[in-house]
Amino acid sequence: MALTSNLTKTASPILISIAIVWGGFAFLESSRHLSLLIFGVLFALCAYYVVLLRGRARDAALIGASLTLGLFVIEIAVWKFGGAPTFYKEKGSWAPRPDLGWSPARPGPIHEKKIDASGRIVFDVVNTIDAFLTRKVESNSNGPTIAFFGDSMTFGAGVNDDETLPQAFADQTGRRYNVLNLAASAYGPQQFLRALELGVHDARLRRDPRLIVMLTAPWHAFRTSCKDENAWLGPSYEMQDGAPVFAGPCSARATGLSGALRNLFRSTEAYKFFLGTRERPLEPADIDLYVAILSRAGRIVREKFGAPTLILYLPDNLATPRYRLGAGYSNDDIVHKLREGGLTVLDASIDASAYPGQILMIPGDGHPSGFAYKIMAEQIKDFVAREIEPSVGR
Repeated sequence: MALTSNLTKTASPILISIAIVWGGFAFLESSRHLSLLIFGVLFALCAYYVVLLRGRARDAALIGASLTLGLFVIEIAVWKFGGAPTFYKEKGSWAPRPDLGWSPARPGPIHEKKIDASGRIVFDVVNTIDAFLTRKVESNSNGPTIAFFGDSMTFGAGVNDDETLPQAFADQTGRRYNVLNLAASAYGPQQFLRALELGVHDARLRRDPRLIVMLTAPWHAFRTSCKDENAWLGPSYEMQDGAPVFAGPCSARATGLSGALRNLFRSTEAYKFFLGTRERPLEPADIDLYVAILSRAGRIVREKFGAPTLILYLPDNLATPRYRLGAGYSNDDIVHKLREGGLTVLDASIDASAYPGQILMIPGDGHPSGFAYKIMAEQIKDFVAREIEPSVGR
């Protein structure tokens, strides 16, 4: 009886803590609030064991309580004084998936909002997800298919459905193509390749495929090399005999409790503020892998669908210092290697001086505006007019 009572006193708080954190995942819209909840629950759990236990176990609980309380306080301090914005994503709208890492969880509208440190709304938009769990594009479902892969820029983070890059292209070409938006926030070339290897979108892509578009930048090499926190659940690749080979999820590189704690810490504001700029820089091997993944994806597109792949390339000088190329590679080197891999490359950067008074980036955010997407769509439309449309009527 005493043993049962002791087990209840010891185990019940753990189960209660798990239930509270699980509830946080279900109801809290901000990842920042979720981190604070986890630290708060861990502190309460450790404090409970400080009272319950004795000896070395009590000392360990005391250390745990001190650490989690410290992290809780630091997180709030960075949040309040570090100037970081708060993101809100409608709960239940995104979910993990084993093949690509994550994706929208259900069809229908998804409300997303970003508020800066002063309380100003940076964006407040609705993303409509279709029955295939990809972002909706109004186009001609019976026309030749042009599909867009990519990350949050292609998905359209911060803009409404009628302002995304795929939708701008569909509109500028008179909606005569079947335009697909197969991108998702925090994706990279690794999701592009893995989706092609597994045939995730094959049923839709096989409907008269004409062109695959991938918007990318050298900072995606942080994701393909698993150095970016956004890549944690996504697929990873390793070079074997000069080719990229699937090697499981990035999280497999640090499993167990240490892996979970590392992922939790990297998602905090404190980590981003103090250590985010000190992440391991890109190395030549990372760029080699990045290029190899894109080249392999282009070959699969040709073999499966007989269509070309167009790379919209954003140079690294548009990125923050952390994402700049180091020694060993330049933008010209990367573009040359991509073309050697059979890919067509267009420079997607925009000369702001050519559009005085126009907003090209969402103020307070790093994503392009709807106007910028129209300019990019114009580039793609011109390419399609030169290289794709002559073959559509054959």
